[in-house]
Formats: sequence, structure tokens, C-alpha cells
Amino acid sequence: MFRDYPELSIMKLEEIYQLAVKVGMDADPRTKEEIEAELKRVEDKFKKMEEKEKKWFDMDSLWNPYSDTRILVGDPKIEINGIMWGIDVTPAEILIADRLRERGEKIDLIIGHHPRGRAMANFYDVMHVQEIMLQRLGVPITVAEDILAPRIKEVQRGVHPQNFNQTVDACNLLGIPFMCIHSPTDNLVQKYLQTIMDEKRPERVKDVVDILCEIPEFDFAMKHHAGPEIFVGDKNRRAGKIAVKMTGGTSGPKEMYEQLVQAGVGTVVCMHAPENHIDEAKKYHINLVISGHMASDSLGMNLLADELEERGLSIKPFSGYIRVKRN
Repeated sequence: MFRDYPELSIMKLEEIYQLAVKVGMDADPRTKEEIEAELKRVEDKFKKMEEKEKKWFDMDSLWNPYSDTRILVGDPKIEINGIMWGIDVTPAEILIADRLRERGEKIDLIIGHHPRGRAMANFYDVMHVQEIMLQRLGVPITVAEDILAPRIKEVQRGVHPQNFNQTVDACNLLGIPFMCIHSPTDNLVQKYLQTIMDEKRPERVKDVVDILCEIPEFDFAMKHHAGPEIFVGDKNRRAGKIAVKMTGGTSGPKEMYEQLVQAGVGTVVCMHAPENHIDEAKKYHINLVISGHMASDSLGMNLLADELEERGLSIKPFSGYIRVKRN
């Protein structure tokens, strides 16, 4: 299930896809055994389906646990040298890529971070990883599942009416390969930041912000007024136990703050938060540090982009992507 790939000077589209999934699995908040158990449940479900249902089944889900990460346009066997990579790729960005190709730029593939097409239609499924994240922090799994269930349904209903194929259609019309990589790179930034917080153990909330601002992506965001901010709490308050929340598809349920404070969490660090999360964090006296959406996404994307560049590919960032190399 967990594959190894040799270093390559040129990669096929399917190899980029498979590498992204593998790297995401390696950084996943779940254990290898938990991921494999989930994939086995998907396989068992598929085997029990009627034939008429199987024609609609997403076969990638038998080996890829991230419904928000898919090849959406292009032959998986094509060779890739140059990649344009962005965070929110719309038809307008596809036109930019096509114009650059007309001017001689080597762009064989566009990668979007936030899902589009079928990767968006079913992305809410990745939210179940938040149940394990809450359990790791000390919330009973039964409680975690119970508070996530209505939130997942809410997101599912919100996605259902959206015109999620616009960017895919633009790529098809212009003949440009396109894929989305979402949860794998969110897993990378989740692991990266939680490890830093666990190692440095900041005492005060301002120390949490200072640690974030030492990271180049967040330093860049600060210069553009989009960096880390304290949304709930005071910079001089003690941070206590720090929970980083960067993966799991989108914002979780507001009810998690009541559970987190009971589990001893003092500070939550996340990319963004809706107003009802801010209200709940205040209610339960939890510090809430917002790291910044584009900077956080960029950090995770960069950790994967470095691996691709090591294999000989070139990366052209656009659409909000802050490229920082760590090679």
C-alpha cells in the first residue's frame, strides 16, 4: 500500500500523483495501520455494491485515502517537466497558463491546492481525520465522531450545489493537464508546525506568534498584512498545551472547543476560523492564533514542491502560492 519511488529526472503525471499521496500518508495524523484499515473498509464496501453502483465508484479511493486529491485532466502516462502551481486555480488562471505557453513557457501541468471538479464534490470525506486528531488530543473518539458528523453533513450540503467543474472544463478545452493536491500538503504543514510547537514549547501566546513569524512563508505574509494574528486571547497570556489544526479538509465543528478545554488544550493554532469558532474559543477561554491561510497552505505545498524539484521538475508558483525552497 505504501509505495517507494526512485528519484527521476522526468516524472509521469501518475507518478506525481502517487508521490503526493505517499508523502501525505507519511505525514498523516493517523497511523499507517489506521489508514490501511480505512482503505480496507472502502474496499469491502466496493465489493458489496451492486454492479449498477460500481460504475459510479471512484476506483482511486481503493488506494488513495484523500478524496480531495485527484488527476482531473490529462493522461496519467504523460511526462511532466514544468509545473504551474497555485492555491485557488480558476478558469482565469488557466488562461494565464495558456498565454504563458503561447509565449514559450514550459508548462506541462497545472496543480491546484484547493480542490476542483470531482476532488471538490467529495472533499468533505477527508474531514473524518479530524476525529482522530481530536482523539490524539484527549477527546474520546465517540465524542469526536458525534460532534464531527453534523459538521460533515453541513459541508456536504454546502458543496453539493456548487459549479465545481468550471476549472476542469477550461483545462479540457485548452488541453492542459490539471490535478489537485489538497490533504497531502495540509498533512505536511500540520506535522511541521505541531512538531515545532512540541519542540519549542512556547510559554506565552506572543511566543507562538514569534515562532510562526520565523518561518519564511509567514514572514512574507506579515509584510503583506496577512500573517499570524491572535484572534482570541492576549499576547501575554500563557499558551498552555498547543493544538495545531491545519488539515482535515476545512474548519471543524465549533463544539470542539468545549471538548478541547476539557482535554487541557490552552491554545489552538489554525489557518482560519469562522466567527462561531471565535465565539466558542472566547466562551471556553482558549487562545486562538490564526496563522494565515495562504502562508499555511504555501508551507505545506513547498515541502512537497522541494521533493518534486529534487526529481528534476521546475515549479512556477502563482495564484497566491508563496514559493520558498528548503533544498
